[in-house]
Amino acid sequence: MTFRDNKKHYKEPTMGVWESVKDFRKYSNQYLAAFTGTLLMLSVAASYGWTSPTLPLLLSDDSPLPITPDESSWIVSILVLTSIAGPVASAWLIDGFGRKVTLLIAVLPSIVGWILIGVGESVTVLYISRALSGISYGMAYSSMPLYLGEIASDRIRGSIGTLLTVMAKSGILLEYVIGPYVDYRTLAWISVAFPTTFFALFLWLPESPYYLLAKQRNEQAEKNLRWLRRASDVQDELRMMQAAVERSQQNRGTFRDLLTRGNRRSLIIILGLGALQQLCGSQAVIAYSQQIFDQVNSGLKAHESSIIMAVIQLVTAALSSSIVDRVGRRPLLLISTVGCAVGTFIVGLYFFLLQQEVDVEGIGWIPLAVIMIYIVFYTVGLATVPFAILGEIFPTNVKAVAAAIYTMFAGSVGFGVSKLYQLISDEAGTYVSFWIFAACSAAFVVFVFALVPETKGKPLDQILIEMHTSTTRSLNCCSGSQKKKNKPDLQHGA
Repeated sequence: MTFRDNKKHYKEPTMGVWESVKDFRKYSNQYLAAFTGTLLMLSVAASYGWTSPTLPLLLSDDSPLPITPDESSWIVSILVLTSIAGPVASAWLIDGFGRKVTLLIAVLPSIVGWILIGVGESVTVLYISRALSGISYGMAYSSMPLYLGEIASDRIRGSIGTLLTVMAKSGILLEYVIGPYVDYRTLAWISVAFPTTFFALFLWLPESPYYLLAKQRNEQAEKNLRWLRRASDVQDELRMMQAAVERSQQNRGTFRDLLTRGNRRSLIIILGLGALQQLCGSQAVIAYSQQIFDQVNSGLKAHESSIIMAVIQLVTAALSSSIVDRVGRRPLLLISTVGCAVGTFIVGLYFFLLQQEVDVEGIGWIPLAVIMIYIVFYTVGLATVPFAILGEIFPTNVKAVAAAIYTMFAGSVGFGVSKLYQLISDEAGTYVSFWIFAACSAAFVVFVFALVPETKGKPLDQILIEMHTSTTRSLNCCSGSQKKKNKPDLQHGA
């Protein structure tokens, strides 16, 4: 190799870094809007993560609010149960009043919920608090993917979509880190700062151009799109958005519309992914992490193990955000599902040996390590990708209904998992719960491989065309030829 060749190869990485910087500047307003919006996800996820450091305290002898084990399982599961009601409100608000207003309303029950924990003196008040937090949880998860999917450019839509999960994991981590070191009520007053910060900042962010076009507010839609794209000329993209909105509005956007051929296929895919997210055991591991780690003789305190797990989850979610638009949706989902199946089986095997009174004192680090690896596999795919797909495979006029049904369905399955985990673990053994998670994950590998399409880098219009045609979609997860062929034709769709 000549000196000139060496020089050429030396410069290429520098140019790559410069291109990345320019790309970030180009998309910076979209990232700003997405980051501020997803502070809502941090807030509602903090409510879910709150149980891990708090339940052991409430169950202890010096509890500030004594509860029974059965009440503790209700404290976990009530949030998941009432999250089913959130999408009902969102489905009505999101098309009538807009994505932005819906998200601002969604945070209000969360604020009230934290205040009730701070001042409440009974388990009943705690139940009410968790119910309100669940409503916020359901509204946020059914509304946020739509907003993110509609403000993002095609090139960064996947990474912006997965930011939802990055912020959610940040909320869980904050509860895990703060909770063990402050008292019960102080944690609530600290936590109320998260939703109030979101409300104060998100007031200044733009509404989705798609919603504004649907309401014939074309000038405002153009203004918002110029701000989001950091460009003065957005007419071409605006025309494509307008055409997509007009096509979508030909239908009324009811539940019946979801049962048409293309939408029915999309609905089956997203409901399957919602069930998989819950049945792989993720919610039980997150909500009961300290109690799970209490059973593992790893040499670390339970709350220390929980913090490590939350840090790993956050880092992995951030990594997933950066690779989802490079690797693709299907590969990440397949890797994630297989990893969850193997991980939960191994952890179940450890608890089985423990229950059979086999000496496992020297291998207590194995379940700890496997749970950490399990969290990596779960977060890199199942925790992030379904929300990106949800914002991509439905027409604009049925996105709100689809997101509501998805959240309600996932919430119903999640309630069963959260409530039955404690019951099954107490009655039959923790290993039974983990082996059920392993069996469900293994079964869904086939589902992901056979039904989930690859949407990486495709304009939303093209995705909808493929979902609504009878042509079998390619199963080649990593193929980029179709993307390159179609990319110049369409920039954005519905």
